Amino acid sequence: MPMSRPLPQLTTTHIRVAVLVALLGWFLYGLLAPPPGAAALGSGLAGLGMTVLGATALDRTPAGAAALGAGLAAACATGLLAPATPWVVLVFAACGLAAARHTRAVAGALLGCGAAAVAAVTLLHGRDPVELWNVVGLCGTYAYVRARRARLAAEEAERERALLAERAHVAREVHDILAHSLSAQLIHLESARLTLAAGRHEEASALVERARALAKGGLEETRRAVAVLRGDAPAPHEALAGLAEEYRRTTGSVCALTVTPGPRPLPPEQALAVVRTAQEALTNARRHAAGADVEITLSYPAERWALCVTDSGGTGPAHRAASGGGYGLLGMAERAELIGAALDAGPYGTGFRVRLEGPLSP
Repeated sequence: MPMSRPLPQLTTTHIRVAVLVALLGWFLYGLLAPPPGAAALGSGLAGLGMTVLGATALDRTPAGAAALGAGLAAACATGLLAPATPWVVLVFAACGLAAARHTRAVAGALLGCGAAAVAAVTLLHGRDPVELWNVVGLCGTYAYVRARRARLAAEEAERERALLAERAHVAREVHDILAHSLSAQLIHLESARLTLAAGRHEEASALVERARALAKGGLEETRRAVAVLRGDAPAPHEALAGLAEEYRRTTGSVCALTVTPGPRPLPPEQALAVVRTAQEALTNARRHAAGADVEITLSYPAERWALCVTDSGGTGPAHRAASGGGYGLLGMAERAELIGAALDAGPYGTGFRVRLEGPLSP
């Protein structure tokens, strides 16, 4: 059995073309039945041809604007020669196309000419004054088309802004990850060089292996960050579980993880902030609180979410100030500000606590 072909999707362009064809067809039918005379017929057909030319081959060009102007002039001449014909349809088409395709100055000039012509034909030929409402309709059509054009331009600008923001976000994440990974690799490789110079080859080999592991981890973190931004990464609790396991494996200390189920998943930007903040907090604990036990909690209190990373304090000397200053904390604060969250980092009991809290998006 042959497969059925899907129906083509109806778009705004299809609707716009169908409406334009219907209007021009209506004008052509009214012009030919009955014929209004040679002069009016020739003027009407010329106006129709120029309007179609301005909307197709010369679309969005200065020549196209001139063609629409010529079509409007021919339509007005048709109205003067044969006011009973639907020449106003051609005026609406020319002014509407100019409003949609050309600058405000060109469209406004054609609108003024069209409105003046409609009023002049109505008054000079003693037509019913009700037909003056065509002027109101012409102005309303112009205003609607220009407003829609402005709305589409605003939507396009918003899409462009969102795209640039996403690119900046990805660049920031990759920069943070690579800066952390490369600096750690350089430290290990420099230590390996000095160890080799001292003749301790086994220690140097271990340092090189650790640098290789850092390079591999940095690549994995970069992929994870991009995946989170695309919305196809694992849930934050899975990433936090991986970070806790890595901390336990590399330090031999306790790292307890408690995740309270939330009412709905976190958006990608907030999920990434949670994971990266927890990662930076654990890095600081390893660096400044050697041997410390750590507790990670992710909870959802009252339409909000909160991440807490608390260490018990290391057995060695502390290297951080009481304020918790440092590039890592500064980066966490900047990340929190970007997503509208609040960061609180400072001494807590005998150790240090990092708390990130923000509103739960609907």
